[in-house]
Amino acid sequence: MSFTRAASAIAAVSCLIVASLAGCSSEEPAGDRDFCSAAKSAASTCKEPASCDQAIASACGSIGKAVSPATSAAAKNCLESGICGVASCLSRAQKGTAPTAEHKQLAKSFCQLCAPNLPDCEAGFYKKGSKSVGLAVLPYAAEIAKAIDDECTGSEGCQAGFRACSSEVIARMLGDALDAEAADCVAQGFGKDEGEGASVGPDGKPQRATCNADNCPGCCRDDRCEKGDVASACGGGGRACEICSPTASCSGNSCKEPCGPNTCGGCCDGELCVLGTAKDKCGNEGIACKSCAGSLICSNHLCIDGSCQATCTNGCCTAAGCQTGTAASACGTGGEACVNCGVGRTCSAGRCQLDRASLWDVYISFAIIPTLAKNGAAWDPLGGAPDPYLIVYTSEGTSAHSGQTSVITDSTSPFWAETPLKGIKASELLANTSIEIWDSDLDFDDFIGGCKLPLTAAIFDGSLQSHTCPATASGVEVKVYYRINPNAP
Repeated sequence: MSFTRAASAIAAVSCLIVASLAGCSSEEPAGDRDFCSAAKSAASTCKEPASCDQAIASACGSIGKAVSPATSAAAKNCLESGICGVASCLSRAQKGTAPTAEHKQLAKSFCQLCAPNLPDCEAGFYKKGSKSVGLAVLPYAAEIAKAIDDECTGSEGCQAGFRACSSEVIARMLGDALDAEAADCVAQGFGKDEGEGASVGPDGKPQRATCNADNCPGCCRDDRCEKGDVASACGGGGRACEICSPTASCSGNSCKEPCGPNTCGGCCDGELCVLGTAKDKCGNEGIACKSCAGSLICSNHLCIDGSCQATCTNGCCTAAGCQTGTAASACGTGGEACVNCGVGRTCSAGRCQLDRASLWDVYISFAIIPTLAKNGAAWDPLGGAPDPYLIVYTSEGTSAHSGQTSVITDSTSPFWAETPLKGIKASELLANTSIEIWDSDLDFDDFIGGCKLPLTAAIFDGSLQSHTCPATASGVEVKVYYRINPNAP
């Protein structure tokens, strides 16, 4: 290695260690702050945080020195999808990251200086699903990729020694950037190269043991058997693992929500959901039940003055007395409690109705895909998971719209946290909202599954919804999690 390259490597490491040196910035990048916010929130709210979750959250201010911006952004999106587990989301994020300019230069140096006779070397250096040595470097920061380029290429025998050399550089620079526990957690999360250590059959190709009910008492994810007793991988009987919502827990190998807005249309009497129409148990939308004191009565799940109800026969009642009951903010009739209809709704004949001309966004959170394709084979020719993306279609008469998520690499539980459609009329969404999930391939994309979503006016409130699309002649059963949010221009 030349003196110039050695000096560059020393400078790169020095910049990580002493942020106040000339040319090094001590200001925390915006991407780090965004990841920190999501990581600290998840580490404090998840019911079963692992030690690595806490360690990475505590060291998240320096995460930009350890992982690439694309990796931290993908991890943030994973956490914002409601998935508990900072370490888990960071590990998942490596599948969707992309090489920086420094990573591309590393690939060029390796292929020209270490492996000049290797066919399609640069194109395959970061190829997903391969055993390329480049995959172990891909999720890490640009500074680490540059240091590996400086120290591990250009010397005799660098092709054979690249894996060991790059591992040493990564370990050293992670130790410089993060505290010991966080550095270990990041390294463990990114783990080994895909395919390393896999069993090999007589044809020399990796073999995979299919996860199913016969060999897995828990649940299956990416063809691995999980215990199925934690919120991030919940299930039993060899079925596909579910990811419980942030408020749910995994009990008896199934996700169970506590009494609250997602599970109760009335009010919560402790953990019991009741109608919320009784004087001593009044309320709705999953709030804690209230007791209407004295002369107050329970009307429309609200405590109101009984005397107003007796005299306000054509309108509705609030604390200020009888109202006309025709406004969206105070809608009702027959002396019942006035109701605030909410965003995108109008009041007609004393009842709240969805404004069919109001605009809404379709937000896609995540999906659960079976570990095997329709024909019983693995999704990928080499035995890997699919590279799924989702398309949303809406239509009403001559009006039609469509939108697509990004591609998530190698996953049967893809987390998008994206809004592929914005500003669609409620009437069009109700007329037809359909989804399709596809497996992205180099030649032809393969259909995974999909169906029409059974939307109703009641779910136009931004709450997390789920729907299982049944298997068809051409597709497998898939479960998608989504929200219909008020339009945010």
